Amino acid sequence: MIKKEELLERGLWINDVNNLSENCRIVIEPPVRLLDTVVRNANIGAYTFLRGGYIQNVKSIGRFCSIAKGLTIGLGEHPLSYLSTHPFQYSSVFPFWEEAKNFQETVEPEQMKSNPVIGNDVWIGTNVTILRGVTIGDGAVIAAGAVVHKDVKPYEIVGGVPAKHIRYRFDEQTIEKLLELQWWNYTLESLEGIEFNNIETAIKQLEERKEQGLLKKRKRIKIKIINHEIVD
Repeated sequence: MIKKEELLERGLWINDVNNLSENCRIVIEPPVRLLDTVVRNANIGAYTFLRGGYIQNVKSIGRFCSIAKGLTIGLGEHPLSYLSTHPFQYSSVFPFWEEAKNFQETVEPEQMKSNPVIGNDVWIGTNVTILRGVTIGDGAVIAAGAVVHKDVKPYEIVGGVPAKHIRYRFDEQTIEKLLELQWWNYTLESLEGIEFNNIETAIKQLEERKEQGLLKKRKRIKIKIINHEIVD
């Protein structure tokens, strides 16, 4: 079994390796912090941190995401049109019980929606649930306690049960420029000195550096963890 010291050397800070499922398939672009987060299948981008939750299946989580405690994402679904919503109809979930062991499933499970996708620079508040088939756009914000059942646009702020539009972080023109610049694809050295707290100035500085060829793309370094083993 992998050790957290070995992972830390490679740029993954995880406080308890037992939170990685036995049959996990995880791809991580360091550095990443996973604190008290149970993970099964995920692809996580650089500088993203999670402070606790359950990730069963997620296609990708982008770079520079800030995810608070209590995230639940990518869980399985149950059929609504079958005789029962229970999986006994198509899957053996009680193999230790004789009657269930001998039961012959006669139907196929419903085709589940695709695994969720979380963009870059996304902030997710405490105790958020994201359902399958959902895409969270770059720069979006999910308010605490929200249940997200449909796509969230880039730089959109949503909240509630079910999650609904609250407002956008910036005006349309600013959002277009940010999506074109994709600042998260550049190294920290390239971003040093940017006036982050002034969005108009920051965009102008990024545009100038891009024009001058001063923005250096981040190299994609990946760590693969399969069944509690690092696969080089």
